[in-house]
Amino acid sequence: MKQLLVAVAVLALVTGCAAEDSDKPATTTTPAAEPAEAPSAQTPVGVVTPLAGAPEGIVVTTSGIAAVGVREPDGIRLVDATTGVERSFVPTTGAPRHLSLAGPAGPVLAPHDAVTTSDGTTVVTNEMGGGVVFVRDGAVSASLPAGPVQPGGLAAVGEYAAVADVQGNGVWIYSGPDHELVAQAPLGTKLTHATALGRDLAAFADTDGGAVFIERVDPQVSEVSRIEAPGNPYGLAYDPQRKLLLITLTESNVLRVVDIADPTAPRPIVDLPTVRQANSVAVDTRSGDVLVTGSNPGDESSLQIIPAEALTP
Repeated sequence: MKQLLVAVAVLALVTGCAAEDSDKPATTTTPAAEPAEAPSAQTPVGVVTPLAGAPEGIVVTTSGIAAVGVREPDGIRLVDATTGVERSFVPTTGAPRHLSLAGPAGPVLAPHDAVTTSDGTTVVTNEMGGGVVFVRDGAVSASLPAGPVQPGGLAAVGEYAAVADVQGNGVWIYSGPDHELVAQAPLGTKLTHATALGRDLAAFADTDGGAVFIERVDPQVSEVSRIEAPGNPYGLAYDPQRKLLLITLTESNVLRVVDIADPTAPRPIVDLPTVRQANSVAVDTRSGDVLVTGSNPGDESSLQIIPAEALTP
């Protein structure tokens, strides 16, 4: 638990979705991809518990603690991933929307989004300013301007960080060791989130295009497969033990479960009903349970815990 409380170590770099529209740079000329405004939810599968503060980003450590970024009050709620019971609250300056883990057990990083490449460099996206920041040994070691005009989600693929541009400018690949841009490629319509799939693969949610792409990064970007995901796909998570890719479809309050044991031939398994406005998803790798945040403005926000057995009927 003490290690988790280092969560705000990179918070000074938060410039992402917590910022007001008036803070956007002059280079922001087109609307960014966003999740759909979800309808009322049906009966969600699994267990649903209230979670105050409009939850968004979520990560789960190997010790079974879920860290959830919330707004009003701004901070990170540390929750038991099995029961949904809150253990503590860490206030932050600004509302963290995306969270990531520096290692399987933490600490939790709360920038706009960040990943740690295989050489130990943490790459942080600067959504409203464009470009990325490199962090080594707890200090900023370099920064690069856009690049991606409005970088969103990113994935660590070996020594590379793959960054999605939410304004529709594809994927940008940065070298952690060399602190430089090494590749760029168009992809989809407008991307939002990304997640690593092990080895040299990453998945990208094409939120405006209704699909999820699996891409090889070496560091050039090449398409491996395309997964149909109509309804503004947004949150992504990967279970490496069970080879399952999890996709939230925000237009319909659905979690799509896809078997990617063969990434060239993804196989959708089941669509599960979620809480309303399911923007983020994470996996408890100990059990295979899946946690989904319901960020429903004006109503009670919630955390949904879906048991592993529901994923493979």
